[in-house]
Formats: sequence, structure tokens, C-alpha cells
Amino acid sequence: METTQPILWLDPAMGMAGDMFSAALIGLGAPEEKMLAVLETAGGLLGEVRASIQSEQLPDGNWGRRLRIAGLEDREPLSIEEAPGYLESALEATGVRGAYAAFARQALEVLAEAERIAHSFMESAPAVSTATLPIIGRAHTPYHHEAPYQPQPTEVPADEFYIEIAPEYATGLTGLDSFTHIFIISYLDRSHGYRLYVSPPWRGPSQRLGVFATRSPDRPSPIGLTRARLRRIEGNRIYTGPLDLFDGTPILDIKPLIHSLDEADRDAEETGNDGWLEGSEHLELHRRGIPHSHPGGGHLHEAQDILLDVTGAAWGLQWLNVELDRVYCFAPVHVGGGTVSGSHGQLSIPAPATKVILQRHHIPYAVGPVEVELLTPTGAAILAALNPTFLPRDRSQPPSGDNTRVGIGLGRRRLDRPNALRVYLSTHVPLKVDRE
Repeated sequence: METTQPILWLDPAMGMAGDMFSAALIGLGAPEEKMLAVLETAGGLLGEVRASIQSEQLPDGNWGRRLRIAGLEDREPLSIEEAPGYLESALEATGVRGAYAAFARQALEVLAEAERIAHSFMESAPAVSTATLPIIGRAHTPYHHEAPYQPQPTEVPADEFYIEIAPEYATGLTGLDSFTHIFIISYLDRSHGYRLYVSPPWRGPSQRLGVFATRSPDRPSPIGLTRARLRRIEGNRIYTGPLDLFDGTPILDIKPLIHSLDEADRDAEETGNDGWLEGSEHLELHRRGIPHSHPGGGHLHEAQDILLDVTGAAWGLQWLNVELDRVYCFAPVHVGGGTVSGSHGQLSIPAPATKVILQRHHIPYAVGPVEVELLTPTGAAILAALNPTFLPRDRSQPPSGDNTRVGIGLGRRRLDRPNALRVYLSTHVPLKVDRE
């Protein structure tokens, strides 16, 4: 059976993500320069972005395209409440309308709902007995074998103390230089194990106290807490006052000391300030202990480029004049395997939001064939919003003939099998599953 309006077929055998889908639409005929302009316009609502397309020939001789977007890595995740407004602005600015705008809104709604459900589930999940935490940097001090307790500023040159933050976390330092003091949370990697009773050096060997009543470094969770003066920040280095840490000590977190909240004598000016919070009415609510609510009901953690993914997909479908009432997808959708890092630590594949979408929208899926994430939450949301008819991959053939085009969107993974989403545009419709 043939139709006059082209119909979309998808084969997510090796992954589907928002950027892969947009890249595949370019392969189908959506003009590359205009697509990049659309993505940059949508991303410009959040700040400057740069997008580019790279072509790569696959082992089967076909050409795939990989979309690269730079400039969004440093952005805060979108709040669920703010995202629809941003999307409407992006759709208006890029000329997406009608059924294609409705598709974009549906994709965002699907993802937002999944994030809410997944977040609620994670919050109510049983408590774990251990935790794995990333190391964000290292302390640099002159102490290699012995470290003094709370060293004095006159003991060593100031510039011998600094925290070097790993490059991937350096953007997190933005705004920290407005504070005069910081808390440094470290992993005491040279701890010798722990005892629940210890003898602090200033109490004598015969007087034992519980480890939690002391500052012994030998603890069940060997975490150190150091308050230090922040002298200056240069690149990814935080130069501090003296630190009671060995050189190379792993750093788990940095937090600002907020004078109005953390100092017992808040009228004193000797230690700390309020940094960028100075004069904040919200800070005053905390300082006075007045109950209040915080805005927001969750965030879209699936990459900050959700606006680009959804807007690009809608614009490309509109340009190609795709019939949205009839979309076909080969099943099962492969989701990958293993684990992925998330805001709640290491999560099993499929990620919680992805799994919610798969289950609520009855998308047939299979784990594998590789131990990495193949189907992202945004990819799953786009698939759910397209509402395809699913065709068993082992008993179905992709469309072919003169009226069929194929676009291949490449993912970011370098795998033994190409991390590729194949999308077809055809006037062919399989008779047995044609929708009324």
C-alpha cells in the first residue's frame, strides 16, 4: 500500500537518543544548516550553544551522522515547571506549529511525568548500607607523612595549600569566590580502620570516648571536615588557608560557609560572610528558622539539551512533512545494559525514567546487546510521543524501493557494533498493521 505523505519507520536496534534522532532526520533530507540553526536558536534560550554535524561511513558502506552540541554542559538542569515555557518559546522562535508542536509538547510531558515518578520512587527506595561517591579533586599541602591538627597561618607559606578540582567539575566553582570561608569534605584515605572507642590525645590513654564524640580520622566512614579561608580561585584551583590534610587527600565536596547560618555569633565579623546570599530575603527565613517551601517540583536531569532534542525533532519532522498518525518501529527496542551514573548514584539500565516510559507506554524492549546505555530517557520520550505501531524485527522487513530514504543517527559510543539509529522515510505501509 502506498500513501502520498511520507511515513516514518524507526529501527532502534542499537540505541535511540534525542541527538541521534535529529541527526537521522538530516540524513532523511532535513537541511543540515537549517537544523543546526534551529538547535542553536532553541539552545540560545538557555545560553550560547554551538552545534555541529559530523559524517562517518559505517562498515556496511552507509553514511551516518553524529550531532555534537557544546555549551550546555555547564547549565543547571531545567525545573519541570519551567520547561514548558522554554519549549513554547523555542517552538515559536523556530516556526514549529500544528501537529508537530503538539508532538514536541507530548514528548516533554512524557519525560516530565517519568522524571516525577522516578524521583518519587528513588526517594522511597530502601536505604543502602554503603555509598560510592565521586572524587572531585585533591588537596595539595606540604604534609606528606604527618599533618598537624588545625595548622596556623604563620607556619607555612599560604600558596602551599590549595584544592585542585578535576576539570569536569571546575564549572561548579562559579560564585564560590564571593565567600571568604569554605568547608572541605575529604576522604581520609590513610585512615587505619576504626574502633568505636578511642583515646583522644588530650584526654590521656586511660580515658576512652566513642569515636563519634571525637575528631579521630579512624572512623567507620573516614570522612574529614575542614573549615578554611578561601584566598582566591585560579582556574580549577582553590587557594586556601592552612589545611589539616595530607598532600593528595581525595576531596569529596566543597561547600561555602554562610556566616548568617553557620556562626553561633552571627553579629561577629571575624569568620565568614554570606557571599552572594548577602541581603537575601530567603536567607533571612532560614536564619530566623521560619518554615517555608522551596520552589520547584523536580528537574529534568536527562541532559540540559532536552529543549534542543525535542525542538530539533519537531522541526525536522515538520520540514519532511512526516505523517504523524502512522509511525512504525521495529521491536524490541534495545536499551543496553550495565549501569549509568545519575543524581542518585549508579543506576541499573534502563535508567529509572526510561523504565517508567517503557512501562507506561507499553514499549516492547530488551536488555542488551551491549553493557552500556543505548536508550536514553529523551529517546524513550520521543518514541512514546510518536506513538508508533511496533513490528517484530525478526518477522518484518524495512521499507525499500525508489520512494524510500534512510537516515542514520550515530550516538556518542564507540562500540563493536555501530551505536546507530536507523530511520526510514517511505510511502510504503505494511498492509497487515495499517491503522484505520
